[in-house]
Amino acid sequence: MAVSIQPIPFFTKGLPSKKINVAVMGIRSRGMALAENFAKMPDTEVTWICDVDQGYLDTGIAGIAKLQNRPPKGEKDIRKLLDNKDLDAICIAAPDHWHAPVAIMAVKAGKHVYVEKPCSHNPREGELLLEAERKYGRIIQMGNQRRSWPNVVQAMDELHGGVIGKVYFAKGWYANNRQPIGFGKEAPVPAGLDWDLWQGPAPRTAFRDNIHPYDWHWFKHWGTGEALNNGTHEIDVARWGMGQDYPSRVVASGGRYHFHDDWEFPDTMVLTFDFEDGRTMTWERAAVVTYTPSRATGGATFLWGKGHDARHRQRLQNLLKRQSSEGDQRGEAN
Repeated sequence: MAVSIQPIPFFTKGLPSKKINVAVMGIRSRGMALAENFAKMPDTEVTWICDVDQGYLDTGIAGIAKLQNRPPKGEKDIRKLLDNKDLDAICIAAPDHWHAPVAIMAVKAGKHVYVEKPCSHNPREGELLLEAERKYGRIIQMGNQRRSWPNVVQAMDELHGGVIGKVYFAKGWYANNRQPIGFGKEAPVPAGLDWDLWQGPAPRTAFRDNIHPYDWHWFKHWGTGEALNNGTHEIDVARWGMGQDYPSRVVASGGRYHFHDDWEFPDTMVLTFDFEDGRTMTWERAAVVTYTPSRATGGATFLWGKGHDARHRQRLQNLLKRQSSEGDQRGEAN
């Protein structure tokens, strides 16, 4: 995982003269890992923690207070922080349906944004993010952490340098022994949780006992399934390695095969992306299984054309294989 705010264009004379003040929204797991990274950097300070669950909010404040000179303040409603002129950036690690709305509100309010993957709950929101970034002159960074991992960057440099010849096929995968979530029952909202604020921009529904704090990922109201929960990473590495942008055709097949429950996305899935210059990549989601050909939970592999050397291919795969063991750090597999 790599989180950093580098000397980028909005600091016209290099590093800022003061610390960059950051608010972190969503602090349970991934958000806590991000907040800890910001708190440990010499040029950033976590000044606010935002979470709609009071228990996680209190835990986050206490944890970050141990890492920096001043404890962060707490707030449940991110909208109340947008007019704070001392706040420079907002880090978003809330459920997926909050990502684009908060990012757009933040750049409109003059803040820079780090938003966890996926950057949006649907494709149109992604387009709106790009429009907002250009309109308001602020930077939005999405959390594709592998773009900053030295071993993966090295592998990409070697791939693009032709170490195994022309890459014409890439395969990504993710396997996780996820258990069923059952059939949720309407239940009282847990103490300390603001359920209305949790739902935010999403359609309203009654609280059920199999949604919070994690299994919202598998409901279309709020989540985007495994393809965007973890597939985002492997698909990005595959696309990056082949030097591709948008595909000319996408085919998806699969279903919820292993368990019968409230889960609304496939547990077994194959995505195929075809590109105009005669290249293809796939991504596979395997249900209730942790074994894959490379024995790695998730990753990407590449096939080549003429001019490859088996030793170079093995070296490349060794570099890429490390993305799984590093990626299993706390909080990344949201």
